Amino acid sequence: MNPHIEIESTRAVARAMAERVWGWEVPIYLFLGGLVAGLMLAVSASILVLGRERVTKAMRLGLVGAPVLLSLGMGALFLDLTYKLHVFRFYTTLVPTAPMSLGSWVLLLVYPVQIGLILALPHELVGKQLDRFAFLSASRAWCERNVKALAGLGLGLGAALGIYTGVLLSATVARPLWSSGALGFLFLASGASTGVAALMIAERDEAMNALFAKADLALIAIEVSVIGLWLVGLMTQGPLYRQAATLVLTGAYAPAFVGMVVFGGLLVPAALETLSLRGRALHSRWTPALVLAGGLLLRFVIVYAGQDGSFVTG
Repeated sequence: MNPHIEIESTRAVARAMAERVWGWEVPIYLFLGGLVAGLMLAVSASILVLGRERVTKAMRLGLVGAPVLLSLGMGALFLDLTYKLHVFRFYTTLVPTAPMSLGSWVLLLVYPVQIGLILALPHELVGKQLDRFAFLSASRAWCERNVKALAGLGLGLGAALGIYTGVLLSATVARPLWSSGALGFLFLASGASTGVAALMIAERDEAMNALFAKADLALIAIEVSVIGLWLVGLMTQGPLYRQAATLVLTGAYAPAFVGMVVFGGLLVPAALETLSLRGRALHSRWTPALVLAGGLLLRFVIVYAGQDGSFVTG
């Protein structure tokens, strides 16, 4: 085939596919899903490494809030569905090779593990209320005995949920900006970082906050590295992929992506957390708030820029 005809044909397909079909609901869903994944990973890892007794009030609060946040995210996704009454069909079968099908079942499995972890952790007021009912008291006792196993499941499902939010986009191969296997790992690292950041805002224990800050620094380093790999991968592919990458590097979305996500949401918080750990700055809850804002904006930029067809015109 003539290479010029092939390029024009590719552009025509991209132009047809680049109409924006996803609005604000999808990035909100991706952000909340990643945040919940991060909360599950952080709390589950704390249980396995530090033990059930070291779980703080902030972690318990994060676990209690996780099902609520996930439900809000799924509610946003439901609003985006064209045929809302057909949503039950996701649970009539399981197709492991289809990201939407596999992700739907991951979302369903996350809830009982979250509830099990909530029951397994010490809650002074809630625990007394639960013990008034024989069934709930027995369930709580079982969860306490098997807290390590539940934490292991929490790690696995948290990782699956975090990766799924990126794979959901990368499976859409007609969108050049999303056509990368790195998106799953990028959204996992970003979700884990936002989960840790959310716990840092609520945490009152200085030693635990320092531990969270160290974890967040590592996650930010991973996230910046994966962003680099994602962009390098796009720039080394065909012209459409390079043009898609320029949207977030030098194009219309560059101020939001480079300025607000990479610089304001990753590099600045990393510098502030480093200064705090070295005793050169006080811990501020504005620092993890920047991480959360950057994680949210990352989803909006990638979802919106991926649907932008302006780079294939002409």
